[in-house]
Amino acid sequence: MEKTQESLFTSKVIAVLIAGFTICAFLFYEMMKFADAGNLILVILTSIAISIVAVVILKYIKHQQIKRI
Repeated sequence: MEKTQESLFTSKVIAVLIAGFTICAFLFYEMMKFADAGNLILVILTSIAISIVAVVILKYIKHQQIKRI
């Protein structure tokens, strides 16, 4: 198969990256508030949520890259 010269960064991928960055920034801000309050359980749950968002974004980008081929 011949690889195409199209860019991976389409408008959909850029929108997902911006949305993911916004969600992660908000979750990180909330995690810091929970840490200041001394709530360890919510800090751990929030960090897990940030990781899940990052994995979902990576899977979406990988799917878009495979779909191009």
